[in-house]
Amino acid sequence: MRRASTYIVLALVSCSSDQTTQEVRSFSDGMGRECQATVEKTSPSSPVLSEKVACGGASKTCSGEARACFQLSPNAETAMLRNCPACCKGASSSFVEDECSPVICETALDCVYRNASCEANRCICPNGYCDD
Repeated sequence: MRRASTYIVLALVSCSSDQTTQEVRSFSDGMGRECQATVEKTSPSSPVLSEKVACGGASKTCSGEARACFQLSPNAETAMLRNCPACCKGASSSFVEDECSPVICETALDCVYRNASCEANRCICPNGYCDD
C-alpha cells in the first residue's frame, strides 16, 4: 500500500508541474522584416504550447480591444510557412491571407520549427504541419 501511495504522489507532482521552457528563434520574412518567435514548450522535445512573434517594421492596424501582432501560419495549398500581420485578442488572432509573407531561409535552422525544411529559400512545413 505504501509503494502505491508513493507512485500516486509522484504522478500527481509530475502532472501538476507548470514549468515550461521558452526558446527564442530569429527569422526574416519576404517583406524584409526581422522577427523573433518565442515558443513555449514543456520540454525541449515536446510540441509547442504557444508562440509569440515580434517583428520590426510595419504591423497591422487593429480596432477595438485587439492589438497588433504577427502570426506564423503554413499555407494550406503549398505548405509554405508564412508570417502574417494579425490582430490578436486573448489567445485568438485574425489575419488576411494576402498580407502574409513567406519565412525566408538559407538552412532549415532558419525556419523556426524543427519539422520545417528550407526549399528554394522558403520554409516548408511537411503536410502543412510545422509544430515541432
